[in-house]
Amino acid sequence: MPLNIESEPNLWKLSGPITFNEITSLIDKTKNFNWADSVQIDFSQVKHVDTSALSLIFEWKREAKSRSCNVTINTPPKNLLKLARLYGVEDFI
Repeated sequence: MPLNIESEPNLWKLSGPITFNEITSLIDKTKNFNWADSVQIDFSQVKHVDTSALSLIFEWKREAKSRSCNVTINTPPKNLLKLARLYGVEDFI
């Protein structure tokens, strides 16, 4: 299953794997999304990530801050949480 992202008001829904190969196009795509006061990013349909998913989240949080927006990560996959703990960045997820 390829990576997909759907945008609804205040909610982005991700599905598929998040790996290094998808990151650049995903960042480009979301720059055109509606960044409201807050955006929830739903990871419930993401089953596989690599370390680049952490970079993606940090990029989204930087972009959100520049737009005075708050980003919340919902239902992150277990392996994303493990990677965040491993790198000591779990408080940023």
